[in-house]
Amino acid sequence: MSLAAIEPGTCRTLLDFSDPDEFARWEVINDGVMGGLSKGHIEQVDDALNFTGTINTNGGGFTSLRRTLPEGAMAGARTLRIVYSGDARTYEATLRSDARERGRRIAYRAALTPEGSAGEWSVAVIDLAKLETSLFGQQVDAPAFAAHEAHSVGLIIADGIDGDFAMRLQRIEACA
Repeated sequence: MSLAAIEPGTCRTLLDFSDPDEFARWEVINDGVMGGLSKGHIEQVDDALNFTGTINTNGGGFTSLRRTLPEGAMAGARTLRIVYSGDARTYEATLRSDARERGRRIAYRAALTPEGSAGEWSVAVIDLAKLETSLFGQQVDAPAFAAHEAHSVGLIIADGIDGDFAMRLQRIEACA
């Protein structure tokens, strides 16, 4: 079932951790899928998802989390608004649609730029027309992101720095 397109000038909540069922929709993908040693974990605390762990750049160097989206959930969207708090490390939003390269879905990515200090709630606004494209962490030539074909949304930490990380995710909205 498809959702109606987002009306211009409005936002649609894609996920909100005040919904008690939201946590179960997320999965963690560690770099162990390619021989890495990084570990990420999630837990729901109050109205947020805590994403914590350790990055190990020996053999991988990333951990991520994602969830599928209902068909048409982002139709008409021009930006994403992500409410989160971080630890001064670089996190990226990841989106996937029907676009493929070598049979695999292309990752569309953008860095989250915090507004406040580490540990404070920030709102990152991501322009969907300016997403970078990648496949297995390597940039690929790909069509622009088609919001109406969005399949999943997630976050990744792959900043090339060994050590612990901690961030909290509260809400993601798609805005027209």
